[in-house]
Amino acid sequence: MLLLLLLMILLFNSYAIEESSEFSWKTNDILLKFIEDATFHLFPPSRISARLCLSKDDIIGLSKEMSKRHLSHDIRNEFDRLDSKIYDNLEHRNLYIIDFDCDRAIDILNEANSNRMFVAPTKWLLLKDARTISDTKDLQFIMKTFRNLTVYPDSDVVIARRIKKNFLQLLSIYRPSPYRDVILEDRGNWSFTSGIVMKNYDPASRRRRNLQLTPLKSCLVMTDPDTINHLTDYHNKHIDPVTKAGYSSVLHLVNRMNATVTFNIVNTWGYRDENGSWNGMTGMLQRREIDFGGTGTFFMKERIGIVKYIQLYTHTGSRFIFRQPLLSTVSNIFVLPFHRSVWIAIGILILLIITLLFISMKWEYHCGASAKSAMYWRQMNPGKPTLGDDILVILGAFFQQGYSYEPYQIPSRIVTLMLLIAALSLYTSYTANIVALLQSTTNSIQTVADLYNSPLKLGVQDAIYNRYYFKSFKDPIRRRLIDEKIEPKGKKSSWMPIEEGVQKIRDELFAFHGEVGTVYKIIQETFQEEEKCGLTAINFLNVLYPLFIIQTQSPYLEIFKNSALIIQESGLKFREERRLYTRKPKCDGHMSFISIGFTESHFALVTMGYGIILTFFVLIMELLWHRIQKSKMKDITEDMEAIDNDSEILTT
Repeated sequence: MLLLLLLMILLFNSYAIEESSEFSWKTNDILLKFIEDATFHLFPPSRISARLCLSKDDIIGLSKEMSKRHLSHDIRNEFDRLDSKIYDNLEHRNLYIIDFDCDRAIDILNEANSNRMFVAPTKWLLLKDARTISDTKDLQFIMKTFRNLTVYPDSDVVIARRIKKNFLQLLSIYRPSPYRDVILEDRGNWSFTSGIVMKNYDPASRRRRNLQLTPLKSCLVMTDPDTINHLTDYHNKHIDPVTKAGYSSVLHLVNRMNATVTFNIVNTWGYRDENGSWNGMTGMLQRREIDFGGTGTFFMKERIGIVKYIQLYTHTGSRFIFRQPLLSTVSNIFVLPFHRSVWIAIGILILLIITLLFISMKWEYHCGASAKSAMYWRQMNPGKPTLGDDILVILGAFFQQGYSYEPYQIPSRIVTLMLLIAALSLYTSYTANIVALLQSTTNSIQTVADLYNSPLKLGVQDAIYNRYYFKSFKDPIRRRLIDEKIEPKGKKSSWMPIEEGVQKIRDELFAFHGEVGTVYKIIQETFQEEEKCGLTAINFLNVLYPLFIIQTQSPYLEIFKNSALIIQESGLKFREERRLYTRKPKCDGHMSFISIGFTESHFALVTMGYGIILTFFVLIMELLWHRIQKSKMKDITEDMEAIDNDSEILTT
């Protein structure tokens, strides 16, 4: 009987030893297989840093096997402090594997929490043996451990609970916010034969978007204090439209995330001060006073690293808007009716006609002068024809003014008839084109350089972001445009309210830089129908549409990105923009009365002026010539008289 009792004790001890060995993670084949599967399915690609309660021999053996499987890793059995220089690098996807059953495992987690090492993209895999404790107590211990840790929705902490020797349960743990308790997610399980079996492969941004009424903080940028009273009623929608569009998007975002939101009000989007700090909405995000910005802002390279941009655009922007000027203001319309090749052909035709007409007139004069019966021709053509006479005949024909020359011989009549037919055809085409060109506008102003070289005056909406961007431009053409046309030295600058700028567009040759939707709304309400034609916009700032911004390393970044994409694709964002922003007014009355002014008549007046100057010049030359000839005749007369006197003296 005693022998039987001793045998039972030995069997029990051997079973206990075997069972206790199964409880530990020293079974390298199971641990290695699980790490390999987990790295491939849950954390690809990652650099592994493991803290395990293993002997040095086990660590060496495990490291060799992991190296064979091309897993980048380091393994330690000492739970010393985390080296932030090596591990706290958000540019890499680090995977930390911790044996949760080791003595200092919780100290390591607390240290990681103080160093903000639970933020994305850092991954954590915690190994826990749950075979010796009830599920309720084990889960309560886990939740108690993480209750005060910053494992927010962006964190990726997976707990592998060993239920059986070859079977593990996979749990994810997170907190929706500092104000909410820990939540456990059942992600699936792992077995030695089946590997990892996931319940779903939804990303964390989809699984964790229910923030359980977490209070979030945001910020709205308002240039007009009264905007706070009209965020949703579409009253004065041309004032701070980007703020109103952003406000509606914020409401959609927080509703989708089941959160609440409170707003701070500022008057600037945020720019760097001279001391290096940021003001406005950007500064509040940098100091983590708010969770995300509620008003879209332009993408700036200076803000990279200060905030994160979310791809939720507000489709608006600022442009130089102007009415296309009449063609006569930028071009000489008197040379436009014909193509260059036609002008060359006309020049050749004139030379040909001058030659033929000169020859025929010479022949006609020769025949007429020698003919005794051509008394009538002699009365009409008393002088010998010259080249100047030919030119006057041609000018009179082309300008439809007539001429005094009357052809007598058949050759000269043929040349004259050819001249009149050609002149009639060209004159009809030319005058018809001139009438059309007087009513035409030019589309030659398409770029910033064209705008700089145009006769248009310029003005800019006096807004904070405009002053910042106009001050920061470095390229030569924009810099010259600003220095010479917007902020000229010694003259009044061209910063003005938007209402004044739009009125100048209507009354003058003027281009105004302002927010497109706002300018179009005022134009739609104040311009006549024919005045809405020919509106043109030129992009001067050359920036993207305004985007939403959020804190760097925000725990809600991916949730916001996913929700923003849904709002954009569902049309909710587009719907609000359609109601807030006025599109470019349609041109319904294109034809209108156009009065001819000095601008349209400039070339004709200049030609007349040069003609008058040339006339006076020729008159002066003729007077000088006449005086010189008169002086010569006087000298000759005096010389003749002197000779006569000398002859008389000699005779006497």
